[in-house]
Amino acid sequence: MLRKTIWQILGQDLAFALKTIRRSPGFAAAVVIMIALGIAANTAMFSVVRAVLLKPLPYHEPDQLVLISEGATPARADELRQASHSYAEVGTFAGGFEDLTLSGAGQPEQLKGARVSANFLGVLGLTPSAGRGFISTEDQPEAAPVAMISAELWRRRFAADPGVIGRTAIIGGAPTMIVGVLPSGFQFPLAGADVWLTRPAEWSVLQPKARPLSPFLSLFGRLKPGISISQATAELALLNQRYAGDHAGMLDAKPDAPEIVIPLKESLVSDIRPKLWMLFGAVGFVLLIVCANVGGLLLARAASRAREFAVRAAIGAGRYRIIGQLLAENVLLASLGGALGIVLAAASLRAIRSTTFIDLPRAGEVRLDGMVFCFGAALALITGLLFGLMPALAASTPDIAGVLRGSGEGKITSRSQPMYLLGSRGLLVVGQVALSVVLLIGATLLIESLGRLYRVDPGFQPAGVLTMKIALPQARYDTEQKRAAFYQRLVERARSLPGVSGAALATTLPMSDGWMGTTLEVTGGPEVQLNERPIAIIESITPDYLQTLAIPLRRGRDFTVRDNLTSIPVAIINESAARIFWSDYPAGINPLGQHVVIGNNWAPMEIVGIAADVHQTGKDSDPKPAIYVPCLQKPPNSAALAVRTTGDPLSFANAIRGQVLMIDPDQPVSEISMMQTIVDDSEGQRRVMMRLLATFAAVATILALVGLYGVISYSVAQRTKEIGIRRALGAQNVTVLSLVIRQVLGLALVGILLGMVGALVLTRLLSDLLFQVSATDATTFCGIGVLFVFVALVATWMPARRATEVDPVTALRMG
Repeated sequence: MLRKTIWQILGQDLAFALKTIRRSPGFAAAVVIMIALGIAANTAMFSVVRAVLLKPLPYHEPDQLVLISEGATPARADELRQASHSYAEVGTFAGGFEDLTLSGAGQPEQLKGARVSANFLGVLGLTPSAGRGFISTEDQPEAAPVAMISAELWRRRFAADPGVIGRTAIIGGAPTMIVGVLPSGFQFPLAGADVWLTRPAEWSVLQPKARPLSPFLSLFGRLKPGISISQATAELALLNQRYAGDHAGMLDAKPDAPEIVIPLKESLVSDIRPKLWMLFGAVGFVLLIVCANVGGLLLARAASRAREFAVRAAIGAGRYRIIGQLLAENVLLASLGGALGIVLAAASLRAIRSTTFIDLPRAGEVRLDGMVFCFGAALALITGLLFGLMPALAASTPDIAGVLRGSGEGKITSRSQPMYLLGSRGLLVVGQVALSVVLLIGATLLIESLGRLYRVDPGFQPAGVLTMKIALPQARYDTEQKRAAFYQRLVERARSLPGVSGAALATTLPMSDGWMGTTLEVTGGPEVQLNERPIAIIESITPDYLQTLAIPLRRGRDFTVRDNLTSIPVAIINESAARIFWSDYPAGINPLGQHVVIGNNWAPMEIVGIAADVHQTGKDSDPKPAIYVPCLQKPPNSAALAVRTTGDPLSFANAIRGQVLMIDPDQPVSEISMMQTIVDDSEGQRRVMMRLLATFAAVATILALVGLYGVISYSVAQRTKEIGIRRALGAQNVTVLSLVIRQVLGLALVGILLGMVGALVLTRLLSDLLFQVSATDATTFCGIGVLFVFVALVATWMPARRATEVDPVTALRMG
């Protein structure tokens, strides 16, 4: 019987709440929209945080999966696999994509390939969604080429045909049998892979001679039951010491640089974790500000309904009954806002999955599932209780006699407040100001960092340059002569197009991924072990590359078509490389004419030029030593084409693609972009974080301004009689203004001080995203403080003007 009574009361409260909302549709719509935006942002961010940070990896017993080592040579990888006893199984993969051409039926297409050991699915504990996995014999050098493809490629290229299993496709110019299709969204070892191949030690990005000395392999494994990560790390340290003793001088023989075995999940999310938690905290701040603002609106609405509450109390309604009624109204508003917010969150998740959201790992797993839906629903309920409790408590103790004697609107409590204390509404506004200051300081620091980055000279001119990727099939272009001939013809054809002022090829372009490093040694001095030599970025370029990108040539000459396979080996180094070997550069010994050795397998190369430094890895990092070698002497399997144009670079894309197809009808191009876009993308994380924080900060500031305006307007309305008395006693406009302004400044200053303390904590999380700006930059902190004082004064202007226009006679008549 009691339960039925409770449900009956609840039903009555909800029915009455619905009627109340219908009577004030504008007010209800404003509250619902504000709540929806706050719930949408928090639900979307929770979905991202859950998928990336909280959910276990979608593999069998994922806590047992670990990353053992990154950057191992094939010899060390083999030794670790054979000598390790901490793992049930160990697999390897190459540390980067391999550009592969899919040709044959249909248009040729460029694919992203991952090289993995045949047992990689066995280590992960995963089975293909169609077909089979690799078998051990397919890892042998003489085995026929086989491949597994992504579900996305299977649907896009093969129309999800089950008959593709066992079919032969031309991948990388070689007939390759497709043996399986991996599950949708599978992203190991690299996100965005289209095809998986065996034999990771045959990674085609490196020349065969360079592979034995290059640390390009990574090892992962599954721990045996009962083996901890610390035990596996201790074993790895012993194996590294043994390897360093047996292979002194190898690039990966460094016993003084200890490695730590880490969970596989940690290796994927360690870089993104602080950024996601910070964004989650930022949207949480916005929701708190929404709650404070809505709470202020409800306090004002409760005051306007004071007569209603007084009548209900006078006829016997208890305090808890009034509180229950108001909470029912507030929870109903929050539920409507929550439902709309979840719909908005679902729409925003589509955009998150389809974009490179600050290099988001596991982006394919971001979705609105049952857990995320429950989070949004619970958040809406908590929000309703949070912003509704304070107004409900305030309205539950009306001054019955005072209200019933008045005009129908008045105070909801008989306790008067001094001018400088605004009670619950004042506390809400202080919180809004504090949270807004935190977000504004974070956004401003990122804006300052981007401004400083824009002023950094990258060392080249990206404007007006079109870029694209060319990956030659290794099976068809199997000799240096074939690759060199293709590249030379392509550059000549591109350069002959109207509107093209320069064209050249390079292994990689500045600020793009995939650059390779090599050891350098100048001949004529004492021999230095390989792992003690300086590392430089190596670029294979065609003639006029420096001119096409407007990289200054400081000394010597550029490459020419005569620097080919039959000429003496030559090289151009940059100024950073010159300073390594000739510390007095540009004074002292002239590096031109000296000889430098790359790795252990290259003949000494004569230095014929010195180029200016380029920020190869981004404007936020110092220029690295670099060496340029002629593409016609060492033609790579894949290269980036740069074309300088006199008009819109993208308008030349089809013409360049046509020239490629005229040379080879089965040769696709990929990654068509403008050089300026590549430069902008290198600052992508900062830009995304800045935009998000700036958006949150702008919303928070607007809400804080509305909150300040509302609390001061409410204060002036509540104290109209007091202001009238002061004016009747001779108070001037300046005196009345000062009373109102002191209220605002008091609230704003308290909020600003609390916000600055909070910002000291938040900005430390931003430290890796800041550039030449301190996380505690005093100018920023002070500037935001002054800005918010100005915002507070703007919010005060209209209420203050109304206070000075109060008629003393009218005010004194108010009961």
